[in-house]
Amino acid sequence: MATTDLISPNGLGISSAAQQIRNYSWIARRSIKTLSGWFLKIADFERKYTLSYHLYDNSEHVTWFRARLSEMRGGNPNANIRPQLREICDTVLLAPSDDDFLAGYYGVLQANVIESIKADLAALDLSANANEQRLLQRVLRDLESQQMWFLSLDFDWESRVWVGELRAFIKSMGGIHGELPLGDPYTFTQCETFVRPERILFDDKISVGPLCSYEEREKMDTKEATIEQFRVFFNEFYAAALLASILYDASDGDYPWELLADFSRHFWDEARHSEFGCIRLRELGCEPDRVNPILFDESQGLPLLHRIAYLTRGLEAYFMPRKGKRVKDYEKVGDIRSQLFADQDWSDEINHVRYGSRWTDFLLEDDHRDLDDIIDEVKDHLSKIRGKKVDTINAPF
Repeated sequence: MATTDLISPNGLGISSAAQQIRNYSWIARRSIKTLSGWFLKIADFERKYTLSYHLYDNSEHVTWFRARLSEMRGGNPNANIRPQLREICDTVLLAPSDDDFLAGYYGVLQANVIESIKADLAALDLSANANEQRLLQRVLRDLESQQMWFLSLDFDWESRVWVGELRAFIKSMGGIHGELPLGDPYTFTQCETFVRPERILFDDKISVGPLCSYEEREKMDTKEATIEQFRVFFNEFYAAALLASILYDASDGDYPWELLADFSRHFWDEARHSEFGCIRLRELGCEPDRVNPILFDESQGLPLLHRIAYLTRGLEAYFMPRKGKRVKDYEKVGDIRSQLFADQDWSDEINHVRYGSRWTDFLLEDDHRDLDDIIDEVKDHLSKIRGKKVDTINAPF
């Protein structure tokens, strides 16, 4: 770059730049709660997959924003955000329907964030604000990709009352940074109360039903066993849903950011594992049409710590011995495509156990109980639900 390219009459000082980054960090962080809640609620399963990718984008953005803020004088990432920005982030969650949620979150809030980032980039000095420029350009690429997905959806969203309400509120607060001319004060009329679903919701393309047990699959011929195994992969929706419940509940708690970051990654992995099932089933000539979410259903009512322990120190430990064997079995029969998915799954799950160890240990630091006590309490919970004593953490598939 020539020296003359670095000369600009514009630019932002540290205080202004830090406040802008803090605003974006807050929006991205609250989006984790919003997207995890709607992952459970939105009916179209393929849109659930997309929300999981976007949630992990936002998690990475928060980590980037916090890293930059930690380098800046006065860049406390936990400093207060103005109330109107908090309100718009929390209100987007309260959409009256699936389509209203997509229209409000992507068509209004995210569209305003994109517009704001572009305006900020235009105001930066290419040398003095090089750190902010690099950071915002990376985030902008992700958000524009998300926006392209939203705009590809075939539904009339701009005329919705909910869209008008959100736009009016953002105008009333002077935009993302509060720097634009203020509009008239606005009070929402269409807000619903959002209750986190305790069952993962699907449309009529997906039914709830049993899956073949591991023992049954071991007796099947190779093709039939592969199809049934990838039905189990598709059923990883239960694990993604369990993690969505953890992220949603933890978003309002006093937890370290790193906990949300780790479980955002874990959540995305489990949603991808379900997507493995969808992709491979279709390649094998089958449409995914069934889930058995019993493990998610039975986890509801457990405290956050117990849900983390149940999934990462119980269920994933139970499934782990199958992982390596499955990869080798696919290799033996020359099914390289299935092996690819199984291999990635195995590697991810090892990482998930590490997350579980890290955060159960952390959450038990000031507790008189240990992990064995928590697992025993999970078993007691399951015993009450099932009406019979549960001695081991296991699964019916």
